[in-house]
Amino acid sequence: MRLWTTSYARRERANVAGAVSVATHAILVAAWVATTLPAASLPADGLSNRLYYIPPPDKPPPSEGSRETVQYISLTNGPGQGPGPATIDPREPISDAPPTRDVAGKPDSTKTSPPAVPAQRDQTKDSVFTEIEVDSAAVRSQASAAPAYPLDLLAKHIEGTALVRYVVDTTGFADTVSFTVIRATDPGFVRAVREALPYMRFSPAKIGAKKVRQLVEQPFTFKISPALMNGSKP
Repeated sequence: MRLWTTSYARRERANVAGAVSVATHAILVAAWVATTLPAASLPADGLSNRLYYIPPPDKPPPSEGSRETVQYISLTNGPGQGPGPATIDPREPISDAPPTRDVAGKPDSTKTSPPAVPAQRDQTKDSVFTEIEVDSAAVRSQASAAPAYPLDLLAKHIEGTALVRYVVDTTGFADTVSFTVIRATDPGFVRAVREALPYMRFSPAKIGAKKVRQLVEQPFTFKISPALMNGSKP
């Protein structure tokens, strides 16, 4: 009877301790969750309330191994076993060995010379840039030639414009081959600009400190001043 009473009392103490442990852990977990919750002032779609999934990086595809060709050649008989006497003078500079030959006397094809590295081409040498691509644009010099007013149009008091496009090279000359007419009010004005273009001088465009070729689009306006219209000298 005493043994039964003792065992019953112990079981009750164990149940009480288990209940206390469960209650304590529940309080700790609830307190931890409450302290880690975001502030109520943060929006629901804020960065702290978003879940992000970062996929693992893609594995690079396995590269196939390089294939090598091995060719055996016949060697002359030495003075016996072992490497034999040394034939390399440590005082001489190291240089490429001459091509070996097989038994038939043909050169060994297994040794190839390294591929030649092509010389890098200056991209700014032959390229033509626009005004917005250069650091300083091409400018026509003050002492440069200018188109002459066509006499037949001047006698008829005809005014107009000619919008042309051409390339100014790194020496300050206009490339006459690149001359293009965009629009003009009279062919006589185009002819005047074309004839004066080889005698025009410019300050070439630059990218940094390097001179480059630039595509220039320039309008030429032909206007008669009142003094010329009255017949006086310009």
